[in-house]
Amino acid sequence: MNETFLKIADEVKGWPTGPGVYIMRDSAKRIIYVGKAKNLRNRIRSYFLKLADHTPKTKVLVKKIHEVEFTVTNTELEALLLECNLIKKHRPRYNIRLKDDKNFPYVVLDFTHPFPQFRISRKVSVSSHLKYFGPFGAGAREIGRFLLKTFQIRDCSDSKFKNRDRPCLNYEIGTCTAPCVNYVTEEQYAEQIQEASLFLKGKKRELTSQLKKQMEEHSDAQEYEKARILRDKIHSIERITQKQDMVLTEKQKDIDIVGSWHADKEIQWVILFIRGGFLTGRRSLKTQVVLDTMEEASVSFLEQFYTSNLIPDEIWLFQDFPERENIEKLLTLQAARPVLVRVPRGEKPLRLLGMAHENAKLLYQESKKKEGVSETEEVQKALGLTELPHTIEGIDVSNLQGTNPAVALVHFADERPLKSRYRLYYPKTVEGQDDFAMIHEIVTRRFSKDDPPPPDLLLIDGGKGQLAAAERALKEVGKDIPLCSLAKARTDSGFTRKEIKKSEERIFLPGRKNPVLLKEGHPALRLLQRVRDEAHRFSVKSHRARRKKSSFSQGHLDSIPGIGEKTKVLLMTLFGGPPSIAAATLEQLVEAGLTDKQARAVKGYFDTLENQNSAGAGGAVKPEEE
Repeated sequence: MNETFLKIADEVKGWPTGPGVYIMRDSAKRIIYVGKAKNLRNRIRSYFLKLADHTPKTKVLVKKIHEVEFTVTNTELEALLLECNLIKKHRPRYNIRLKDDKNFPYVVLDFTHPFPQFRISRKVSVSSHLKYFGPFGAGAREIGRFLLKTFQIRDCSDSKFKNRDRPCLNYEIGTCTAPCVNYVTEEQYAEQIQEASLFLKGKKRELTSQLKKQMEEHSDAQEYEKARILRDKIHSIERITQKQDMVLTEKQKDIDIVGSWHADKEIQWVILFIRGGFLTGRRSLKTQVVLDTMEEASVSFLEQFYTSNLIPDEIWLFQDFPERENIEKLLTLQAARPVLVRVPRGEKPLRLLGMAHENAKLLYQESKKKEGVSETEEVQKALGLTELPHTIEGIDVSNLQGTNPAVALVHFADERPLKSRYRLYYPKTVEGQDDFAMIHEIVTRRFSKDDPPPPDLLLIDGGKGQLAAAERALKEVGKDIPLCSLAKARTDSGFTRKEIKKSEERIFLPGRKNPVLLKEGHPALRLLQRVRDEAHRFSVKSHRARRKKSSFSQGHLDSIPGIGEKTKVLLMTLFGGPPSIAAATLEQLVEAGLTDKQARAVKGYFDTLENQNSAGAGGAVKPEEE
């Protein structure tokens, strides 16, 4: 036993015996595991007692523990909620991680406008003005077309809606009632929305019955055209209903049916979506199980999945587990309505649970046939890393002759970009064009704090100089993080040669003189290139935005020859600012009162400035939304 191990084991003796959450960190202060416990002292002691009885996965975790901290809660439910939030924020390596096959689309009705619009979205955001229906799987686009054709719900943006003075093409082809030009009142449009909502909720029988009653009333009043429209609407609903299989005629609630297949270190999950008695779609996800039991994995899965997906009325599971009631309370709290987590035993529920289980098994087997060695594993091999680089951060500097520098940091988790962890830095201590100093400053600023946790690999865009600057900064802040740099391919050409020779991209490592050379298309190189290119794109976009903004905010009118104070005041009064002046034509400038010579000077100046900006490199001022 090492000193750290004995120290932690001794500290735990004084821990509280109530419920709470514990956090494990490694030697680099990274959070590697977050867990909850009914009895904090007993739970932590279990990691350090009878080590020989632990699974290999738990033994690996215990070896990496450098310090443990805890937070006491009043109830087990509070511990569950805190654990969920911490896992979502820190994404610890040894907690369960969801690997999604795709984000399934939802149909959204947006009630922020008096005439609500609909759209298809793969993101779920919390708002009282947005109502989500689904997910609908591959049929979401068909549902969208159906809403346009049958219920004539608008799908245009609010800005287009506001600026129309005559109906658009959708009105002409009969897929919109043109509320933008008041061809329909708010009350009439609300009826369209109500009908569409009934359809999306799966209440097709209620909707059909309602429409038939209206059709008969119009027919009795000899309003045959209105009756015909309703008849066609009923036929459309019946046709699309026939394409679906009704599996639970007695259930008009939203139900998610969860199935799983456990093999080796992975669990394949499948969720079947039942909406209004109909099977509307399926979603599959895979999780890496590091040290959880199947029961703990089920709790973690449900916690994480329903933080970013709609919570249904009921969730059906094949097997019960002790934390089921706490999960039920947690989801009820999140949804602000009753949510049931059930283990049903009826014939139909068991058949559907069996279907979910069989889907999970087949998907797992199919994925194993296609899987080879992952890009992450190839990076580990190529760079000689001791651990898999699940998380990689890339840094790139962008500036033009030292002006408006922007340093971008991008974050990849399990080979995918995680844009919520993107950051932009603007150097504070560096003047002029000194990329090495900028990298040193930004690496110092990024890793002088423990939050967010450091990545498993830091990638710098550049060669030996950039690598050395980052290495020096990491040493100064006392962080031991695997590091590399990726230098672009060099070209060797001449005027007398017909072909241009291009070298391979070079990967530089600390303490190694010669670079690591990988063939084009190598899986490890592909992943590193994606990280580097994304960092470059992000920094370039930000730099361009900063240069464009600064170019119009520094009194450029002072730099134009022949333009005096009176003319500047005149231009600012008539056009409002440099961007509008730059967009003005020669004729507009002359009409504003400038001489032909002055107008040409103004126009020439801003045209030259725009050309310089277009030739420069640039980057986004803030991370893009996912």
